[in-house]
Amino acid sequence: MKSIDDFKSYMLLGGGVMAERLYKQLETRDRKLIGVMDMLDEEQRTKKTFHDLEIHSPNYYEKQIKSGETALVVAIGALNVNLIIASYLDKYSMGEENLFVVNPYTALRFFCIDKELSAEARIPVTDKRYEAVKELFRDKVSMEIYRMLVNSRPYDTIEDAYEIMPYEGIKDMFYWSDDYWQSYEFDEVQKENKATIFDCGAYIGDSVSFLCQIIPQTDITYYAFEPNQDNVQQMKKNKELCKCCSRFEIIECGVGETDDVRVFKLPANQDKEGGRFLNDKNDTDAVKLEIRSLDGLDLDIKGQLYIKMDIEGSELAALKGAENLIKTFKPYLAICVHHGKNDLVEIPLYIKALMPDDYDFYLRGGYHTILWAIPKKDEKND
Repeated sequence: MKSIDDFKSYMLLGGGVMAERLYKQLETRDRKLIGVMDMLDEEQRTKKTFHDLEIHSPNYYEKQIKSGETALVVAIGALNVNLIIASYLDKYSMGEENLFVVNPYTALRFFCIDKELSAEARIPVTDKRYEAVKELFRDKVSMEIYRMLVNSRPYDTIEDAYEIMPYEGIKDMFYWSDDYWQSYEFDEVQKENKATIFDCGAYIGDSVSFLCQIIPQTDITYYAFEPNQDNVQQMKKNKELCKCCSRFEIIECGVGETDDVRVFKLPANQDKEGGRFLNDKNDTDAVKLEIRSLDGLDLDIKGQLYIKMDIEGSELAALKGAENLIKTFKPYLAICVHHGKNDLVEIPLYIKALMPDDYDFYLRGGYHTILWAIPKKDEKND
């Protein structure tokens, strides 16, 4: 199986944001871009060129594609990228031997390209903590995802942001979904019908309906934590969010270890889904926003507590700021562990140390990598 390093020329499937980032990475390695393609009809294509190359359909490049001498690099960041690749293969009779994709199990994802995160030193995979985390998982899915993550290569600079893999060897690894407990079988019988959800990193409320539907309780108090004002305003305008639960409240702040005012910045592409709090308080391009510890908030928690965290690298700090709450309520936890290079190690071990005998751990992944900490059943009350 060939690697991307075996090719001196390449073509991009897609000409958007991901293509631009891949271009910067591949061009620094003495490779030549000879074509850019998409599946749009000529009259539908709004973007006509990419770095002075005209964008065409794959039919235009039939000779280069069939020669097998040029790498075809998928530059598509859509959730259904695996289906898009399959349609390319079917419609244009492409082979797989020179087709390359971004590894979805690389520890840091393309939408989180950040100097501060990339500069973080990764714990060596020989460290005994990796084995300790591995021992937390018992199901085959978790163990396979963990293996792929440990074996992946995180980027070290923002110019080297992608691990580019042969499609032939990675095509079965795509699990493009935000798996917030969706494949976990909750107990059908509940002690009560009340539940409380803490959605940390609520964005524009895109997870509200799904999270309310997937848990077994229907009398739900929902707290949406979001520091970005543009996102907050979108949630306030969306009246449908209030219909998903008994009570819906937006908490206009981030969450962290302590109450503080921190620098908040959007990524280079200004994606409002990827904004994060920085340690660098001198960044002049960023705004200062409030963060709060969950332990310090006086919120009305009714019934079973569920906590979801997708907060761009602040997950470990936020968990530390919720220590008393976790010990008191033993919530279901769905925590993203793909932002920081060491979150995969540090976050599960922190929860385990906090509650040594109270949780079962699962790993689910794809577009996000999510750690589930599921409360063990109370055998005395079964």
